[in-house]
Formats: sequence, C-alpha cells, structure tokens
Amino acid sequence: MLIRFLGTSAGELYPGIWCRCRNCNAARTGPPEDRRQSAALFVMPNGSRPDSLGAVLIDFPSEIAVQAERHHVDLPSLEHLLVSHSHGDHWFPYLLRWRHGAHGDGEPGGVATTMVGGPRLTSLPTLHIWGNSAVEAVMHRDAGTDCAGYAAEFHAVCPMMEFTTGEFIVTTLPANHDVGREDAVHYVLRHGAATVLYGLDGDTFLAETREALTAFRFDLVIMESTYGHGDGRNHRNFARLIEEADWFRSAGLMTETGRIVATHFSPHHCPPHRETAEFLRQDNIEAAFDGMEILL
Repeated sequence: MLIRFLGTSAGELYPGIWCRCRNCNAARTGPPEDRRQSAALFVMPNGSRPDSLGAVLIDFPSEIAVQAERHHVDLPSLEHLLVSHSHGDHWFPYLLRWRHGAHGDGEPGGVATTMVGGPRLTSLPTLHIWGNSAVEAVMHRDAGTDCAGYAAEFHAVCPMMEFTTGEFIVTTLPANHDVGREDAVHYVLRHGAATVLYGLDGDTFLAETREALTAFRFDLVIMESTYGHGDGRNHRNFARLIEEADWFRSAGLMTETGRIVATHFSPHHCPPHRETAEFLRQDNIEAAFDGMEILL
C-alpha cells in the first residue's frame, strides 16, 4: 500500500484564510510543510501504479482538484471514494456537477448539452461513493440525484459494517464527532498484509470503537489532533492524541514496525510543522504534511 496525504489541515485551512496570527503568518512565509489544505488521503494498493486505478480516496474537499494536480492523483481514473462525514471540509460534492456526461455526442466548444455543468466529454469508470445518510443528502442537494449521469454509484454506510471496494476490505467504526447529529465514521482499510486506520474527525474513541479496534493489528494509525496545545471537544488535542497512541501500543494493537501519524491541524492550536513535529516526536508520533508518503 502507498499512502499519500493530499491535505492535513483542519477546516479553517493552514494558514487560516482570514487570519494574520503568528502561526498563520509563519505558514505563509515558511517552508512548504507549513502550508496545509483540507484533510484528504489517497491510498494505492500498488505503490508503483502510475494512475488512480484501484486506488481509494478518503474525503473530497473543495480543494481536491488542486490537491490532485499537486500530488499526482488522476481523478478521472478514480473508482473508490470513502467519505467520513458530511462537513464541508471533508465533502464538497458540488464538484461532481462537472462530472456529468453529455446527452448525445458532445464536442469542445459546442452547445451545452446539460443543465448541470460542463459537461465532461469522455467516458469514465464508475465512481463508487461510500458515505452515511447525511453525506448522501448533501450530495443530492448540491449535485442532484442523477448518479448514472455522473458515472457514479452511491453506497450507504453505517458504523460497524464491513464491505469490499476494489482491492480493499473496509471496516467502518463510529467516530466521536457530532454524535446524535450524524453517524460520522472512521475507516479501517486492509489490503494484503497491511492494515490502516484513518481516524478523522473525532474526539477520544467511543467505548464501542475502542473495543472494535482490538480486533486489528495496525501497520499505520492516522489520528486527528485539531486542538493541538489548546482544548475543546468534538476533536482531539495533543494530550488526548498522546493518550490514544499510548493505548494502541500498550494494548498490543501495533505491528512491530507500526507507525502512528497525526493530521488535521488547526493553525490556531497547532504550531507550524517543525514545532509540531518536534513536540509529537517525543511520544513517537509523526506529524503529517501535505504530500507526505508512507509505503507499507
């Protein structure tokens, strides 16, 4: 498996688009690792494959087109999309409008043949979109209900289910995020001998999630750390992130070479990348940055 971080920011982006605080200004003038876009993850079953065939994308923010270009993701080849929850920094389905096919033969520069968008003029593989009921509702609100026209198929998920998409076996776990408003999920991906947890968004694991996690041994655990040195609920801070990392290790849930990586950083609670990385390294946690790759 090849893991590529397309974005590692919390919802306000890093630097914050409306802010000139110390961290935001430092990110604007600092090294590339300091500048973060909305969190998204690209997972390829074969690290040597040059396109997106067989790959899984987790979450679909508004910057996804720029992220794909910057980090070498061929979106037209994408077949598998997992959406964690309906919040706009993780799910921006308006962009699906430009995926809609022409009715009849379309040519560049010709008359628009749909009321929806572009349209695209080439055939695409079916995009399998997995998400909860709130994810589906936002998709229909922003892009309509004509999934076939988008060469897409929606699959409903709920916590504690297992399914196969492409070459990946996927397990959904309940996230401690907006509990009672929607069923946000974390995803466990398995391919071959490799097992990965993508745990965004969410605070300290729910009891049922913690119990379900004990069924796996992880090569890679990716968790969020939105609140950094600060505090707040519905997301983790560094202190609770470190507690979770200690639990994974003490419970024997990591392989011998297993890695724990933090992402989803807010500029108003998490310092620039070098400072964050040095702080977390003390507890054997890595800080992700946009474009970071991990080969399992």
